[in-house]
Amino acid sequence: MRRTLAILAAFALLTSLVFAGEFPDDWTWHRTDEQRARHAELIGKPMPALELSHWINGPVTADDMKGKIVVLDFWATWCGPCLAAIPHNNELAAKYKDKGVVFVGVCGSTRGQEKFEDTAKAHNIQYATARDENNTSAPAFRVMWWPTYAFIDRKGIVRIIGVKTSHVEDVIEKLLAEDAAQQ
Repeated sequence: MRRTLAILAAFALLTSLVFAGEFPDDWTWHRTDEQRARHAELIGKPMPALELSHWINGPVTADDMKGKIVVLDFWATWCGPCLAAIPHNNELAAKYKDKGVVFVGVCGSTRGQEKFEDTAKAHNIQYATARDENNTSAPAFRVMWWPTYAFIDRKGIVRIIGVKTSHVEDVIEKLLAEDAAQQ
């Protein structure tokens, strides 16, 4: 039993080292080592389950995400920067759709959930978006601020969380370049 645990611990450490530092630190909102560590716990691991409801432009299922690069946008109805990012998210979702990139909006704040549908329509969200009504998905991704972007690669592995809005396309391009290099 101890040997199995030691092997698993070594594998987890190796996996985290493989993905550590693959994206520049200034691409994320992390201001402290503690913030970075909270997200690092998920990097290199399979994507946590999403428990979403009240879909607009969806739903997006696990099968729909399989083999795709997934951009999760954790947003809130009351968050100015979240709402300001929607037009750019719409553009990126349309631009990269045919390259196997899927955008999924997750209205994850416990405050303002009742305004989800009106807010999504008023701001013309064109990609799939849904409510984290039971407050399980945002905590699973260690969301600490709004918006929080998380990226999942084609293998279903979490690659980076906490990306600044200005670097969303940079991460997409990097993940697409990796795909091209592997072919």
